[in-house]
Amino acid sequence: MQALHCQTCPTRRLCLGADLDQPALASLSQCVQPSAPVQRGEFLYRAGDPADDCFVVRSGAYKTVVTSNDGQEHVGGFHFPGEIMGLSGQATGRYRDSAVALETSTACRTSLAELPQLWRVGSGPALLRLLGSNDWTGAEGHANLSRTAADARLAGYLVGLSRRLSGRAPDHLPMPMSRTDLANHLGMTLESLSRVIGRLTRDGTITPARTAITVNDPERLQRLAGHLDQESA
Repeated sequence: MQALHCQTCPTRRLCLGADLDQPALASLSQCVQPSAPVQRGEFLYRAGDPADDCFVVRSGAYKTVVTSNDGQEHVGGFHFPGEIMGLSGQATGRYRDSAVALETSTACRTSLAELPQLWRVGSGPALLRLLGSNDWTGAEGHANLSRTAADARLAGYLVGLSRRLSGRAPDHLPMPMSRTDLANHLGMTLESLSRVIGRLTRDGTITPARTAITVNDPERLQRLAGHLDQESA
């Protein structure tokens, strides 16, 4: 039976299926394979596994985690539908990070051997956009960590996430990660992060919920994201 998962995928416009017609989507379905649902806390892949594939998030969300030589874990990033993962191991042949589901999630995998076929079916431009977005997200993360003000770090992350979700719901931001993971990613303590969220909530900039944050004042959040004073938290 012909695989039809790309034709029926609700997020195809966000990933390799962007701008493809139905015949091309049928060909793309031969190049990518959706994963079975990965439950919260389970691994899509682990550091050290052979890096034979890269992944595009199909549904849900993942975090990528790097473990240092002394056993300390650092949350490298959070990944949402239409975003690419698994590139860390392409230079060495083994993944350098691990991908962990933040909620019940799926991802589409494609092997390195299928990359030429992606170009033949017309997904080359979409692949380049995904790669460019991945580079931009990584640079954004380094910029967040360079900010000494805790408010600026959180604001920078929220502004960047809003840009990544542009065209969807950029003022209603999914936050499936724990506050502990978010603090780890931003290089902050949990207590510092909680104080920043409390301040931004009290002044009306954001409204936090259990798995989302609503941005009420995007202009103020953007100003905070550019504020680099030595403000304590």
